[in-house]
Amino acid sequence: MATEVQLIQEAQNGDISAFEELVNLYQKKIYNYCYRMANNEHDAEDLTQEVFIKVYRSLRTFKGNSLFSTWIYRIAHNTCIDKYRSSKAYNIVTLDGEDDRVKGISSSDPLPDEQVVNKEHMEILEECIVHLKPDYRSVIILRDVQNYSYQDIAVILNMPLGTVKSLISRARQALRQKLKARL
Repeated sequence: MATEVQLIQEAQNGDISAFEELVNLYQKKIYNYCYRMANNEHDAEDLTQEVFIKVYRSLRTFKGNSLFSTWIYRIAHNTCIDKYRSSKAYNIVTLDGEDDRVKGISSSDPLPDEQVVNKEHMEILEECIVHLKPDYRSVIILRDVQNYSYQDIAVILNMPLGTVKSLISRARQALRQKLKARL
């Protein structure tokens, strides 16, 4: 199996199968990000496709000065924000990224009533995130859901590190206020 760097080089040289492997590596992650930003499966699919079209068209411009994943997330972020600006109708859905399958109860699983309370709390949290402005929503998703470092977020959003830290702090404060009002 070729390394990511080899796949990038081969794709930059026109190897379609190498590009397809890159898509396979990142498609689920980018879809999940777009889904969380769009709150709609159809829009997330369209956005994901648009992201990879943009990646394909600008792959030759990727110089390797940042991680490839950071570069792709930046394209995804810009694509989602552009869509938001044109529609003004974005929301967010799930934070755990998992499907809604019911899990069996084992000795370490919460009791059914605890599961209901946890699910209700998660739904309230998700609803509050929906009402955050897009910049706040984006940094909450990148940092607290997808666990990107502050530095990676700074590169993805093309912002100074201090601005990212400040934005995350303000986003968390806004989220706390919305949660406090709901609870």
